[in-house]
Amino acid sequence: MARTKAIFFDLGETLVTQNIEDNLVTMKALEKISKILPRGKSPSELFSIYKQGYKVNERFRTKHHVEIPIQAWIVQLLRRALGHDPGDSLVEDAIKIIVSARAENAVVFPDSKPLLEKLSKRRIKLGIISNVSSHDVAVEILRRVGLLEHFDNVVTSAFVGIRKPDPGIFLYALMQFKLLPREAVIVGDSERHDIWGGRITGMKTVLISTSSKENGRPGNISYFERALNPRKVPASIPIAAPKNERTPPKYTSAVVATSE
Repeated sequence: MARTKAIFFDLGETLVTQNIEDNLVTMKALEKISKILPRGKSPSELFSIYKQGYKVNERFRTKHHVEIPIQAWIVQLLRRALGHDPGDSLVEDAIKIIVSARAENAVVFPDSKPLLEKLSKRRIKLGIISNVSSHDVAVEILRRVGLLEHFDNVVTSAFVGIRKPDPGIFLYALMQFKLLPREAVIVGDSERHDIWGGRITGMKTVLISTSSKENGRPGNISYFERALNPRKVPASIPIAAPKNERTPPKYTSAVVATSE
């Protein structure tokens, strides 16, 4: 087994969550955007336009594993709201509002920081691989919750243009550290995006699960330790186990799937 030289984490629902439901975060941002429009549109009207565009964009990016960056969908939203192309300054102001809203409503899971502090003391690289339409959102969330300092690199679909589970985004992240897939681990909550994507890339994978068993595989925290240092297995490092989409979890169990 190749020695693990890097651990990559998913961001949303792995290290952090939102303190309110996603649609409410969006509504709060659209309420502020409605106030800066030269032509009046209510927050509910903007939200309706947003949801229509989101459905189309989500189908497209899911099918093709490409990201539609925040600049694109904000222009799309404002164009439909105004009936003409928005000015650059309006687009920039709207993006700032969205970035701020998503970052300020992020909360860190209680055991994320202790885990990362423990890992940061080792000779191992730490990185983020996240599907998000704004790179600034990911970076600002990490900064606000106090996790940014632990990461050597933050890779987002917004920056790369490719979404998980496409191997391209994983390979780009590995390239930043000059590593082979077998030398890295991806930790995440999505079996499709994180685990399947990591496996077909050739990385070791850790699936954060709601229970100690998933698909017949026993939870195996000790494997994560062996992946970090095959020659020595110290006390177990806890891995996140979200109980549901909104409740901050305790890092209690992990399901491990490997491509080895």
